[in-house]
Amino acid sequence: MSRIKFGVCGLGRIGSRHAEFFAREKDKYELVAVCDMDAQRAAESAEKHNCAGYSDYAEFLRNPLMELTIISTRSLDHVSNTSDALSAGKTVLLDKPIAVTSADFRRLKELEKNYRGKLFFLHNVRFNPVFQTILRIVDSGILGETKLVKIRRHHGFSRRCDWQTLLNCGGGQLSCWGPHVIDQGLQLINAPVKQIWGHLQRVNSCGDADDLVKIMLVGGNGVVADLEISYMAALREDYCTVYGNRGTLVCANDFNKDAAVKVKYLDPSFEFADRQANEGDPVTMVGQGFSSGESFPWIEEEIKVEPAGSPPDMWETGLLLALHKALREDVPFPVTTEHAFEVVRITGEVKKQNPQFNWISPYQRTT
Repeated sequence: MSRIKFGVCGLGRIGSRHAEFFAREKDKYELVAVCDMDAQRAAESAEKHNCAGYSDYAEFLRNPLMELTIISTRSLDHVSNTSDALSAGKTVLLDKPIAVTSADFRRLKELEKNYRGKLFFLHNVRFNPVFQTILRIVDSGILGETKLVKIRRHHGFSRRCDWQTLLNCGGGQLSCWGPHVIDQGLQLINAPVKQIWGHLQRVNSCGDADDLVKIMLVGGNGVVADLEISYMAALREDYCTVYGNRGTLVCANDFNKDAAVKVKYLDPSFEFADRQANEGDPVTMVGQGFSSGESFPWIEEEIKVEPAGSPPDMWETGLLLALHKALREDVPFPVTTEHAFEVVRITGEVKKQNPQFNWISPYQRTT
C-alpha cells in the first residue's frame, strides 16, 4: 500500500507536532514539504525532516509530490488556506477551529460541496484513549441511560499572553479548546442538540479574548452536557463525569498515561422495588421519605484506560491511522462533516449570546 506524501503548512507548536507524528509512521506517510511564513523556521524544519521547505504558500502548493496538505496556520487563515489547497488539487486535513467567522463557515460549506471526499477535519482529541474508554463504558450500558455529562478543560491558573488571547487573531478559548470540548460533549449526548446556552468571560487573559467558557447543551433525548474551559482554576475539577440512571463514572485527568476511569453502578440484574409517592411528611415517614433506607447492590470498579500510553501522543496517532484508512482503504473517517459543522454552529450560537466581545464579524447562524 503506497504511502501518503504530505506537507504541513504552519509550523507553530501544533503544526510541528503534526509533522513529527505523521512522519513517524514511515510505512504510511512521507513528509515531503513544510511551509511557514517564518523562513528560518521553515528551513530548520525542512532540514530536520529532510524535505522541501517553503515560506511562500503558493510555491508550497505547487510541490508535485504532495498529496495531502495539513493546515495548521493561524485560525483566521484556515478557510482561505484550505480553498487554495483544494484548488491546487490537494487533499486537506484542516486543524480546528475550522471556521471562525460566519463568512468563513459559508465558504467552507461551499468548498466541502465542491470537493467531496477531499476535505477532512482535525478533531484529534476525540481519539484520546481516555475519552474512548469513557465512550466504551457509556455504550456498554452499565450506567443505564445517560442523563448528565460534565467535561472540564481546566488549564490551572495562568495569564496567557500569546496570539490566542487576541480576538483580531481569531483567539479565545471558545475557538482554541472549544471545538475539542464541544466535539466530546456531542458524542456523549448522542442526539441532535435542541438547546444551547453559553457564557464567556475574560478573566486572566492579557488580551481581549475569552479565557472562561461555560456552555450548556441539551439534546433532543434530554441529555444535558455541561462544558467548561478555564484559565482561572487554581483547584481543578475532574475532567469528565457521566451520570446515568443506574450509575456514574468519573475520570480525574485525561492527560495522565496512567489514567483510570472510576465507575459505580447497579448490578444489571437488580430491579427497583415498586414504590409510590404520597403526601406524607418525610420526618414521620421512617424508611420511606427522602432517606428511603433502600439498599442497592452497588458495584465499584476502576477501569484501566486502553490502549496505554501518553494520551496526547495516542490521540495524534489515532487520528493519523484513521485518516490513512480513509484515504487508502476507503474506510469512513470518524470525524464526519456533519459533526464538524455542528461544532461550528454551536460555537456561532455562543458567540451571538455574548456580544460583549468584539468578534471579528457579526456571527450570523448559517444553514
